[in-house]
Amino acid sequence: MEKKTTKISNATMSRFPVYLKALRKMQLEGKVNFLSSELSEVTSILDTTIRRDFSFLADKESLGRRGIGYEVDHIVDALNDVLGLGSQEPIILIGVGNLGKAILKYNRWQYTVGKIVCGYDKDPNVVGEIFGVKLHHIDDLEKTFPKNCNIAILAISENVQETVDRLMDLGIKGIVDFTHTHFLVREGIEVQPVDVVVAIQELVLRMKANKNEENI
Repeated sequence: MEKKTTKISNATMSRFPVYLKALRKMQLEGKVNFLSSELSEVTSILDTTIRRDFSFLADKESLGRRGIGYEVDHIVDALNDVLGLGSQEPIILIGVGNLGKAILKYNRWQYTVGKIVCGYDKDPNVVGEIFGVKLHHIDDLEKTFPKNCNIAILAISENVQETVDRLMDLGIKGIVDFTHTHFLVREGIEVQPVDVVVAIQELVLRMKANKNEENI
């Protein structure tokens, strides 16, 4: 499949994972074709926006047909191609405390990129299995590290830099960071912080901005 060379905007790229999540769920349900209006209902994104975004995925022959819509498998493949990751991308979880267990239990993300294949913790009592995911002691990280794993979720509060250094030595290229702790990474390593407090602050700022606009 040949992709267009037209630059895709950040706004469009940010919507692609939302489409992918919804379409992977459709795949699991056995759906073959879908209309943009159907995808709009489950994503709350305008169908006109969806059709415009899909026009960046491939050449015209790959686009939907009136009355039939788009092929689920085809659009999923095209989105995977653009995003560069597949549903089987192995992810590891470091830290299986209350937050870590909540992450393991949370199942809506499974329709997007990758899956958690194993977890690690310093507590020997955690070793075993939970929610179908094998759990190891952190001392066994190097010995049990899964092949071709590039992404780690970090949900610990101690020895953060040491753990990050070990992960980078093993080939981790991306870290989802729940630690709220400053740490250093090497060039080429991407870090995505997740901070609920910051999210609430940003929400409040947007709410205040909306209120100010209403009062103008």
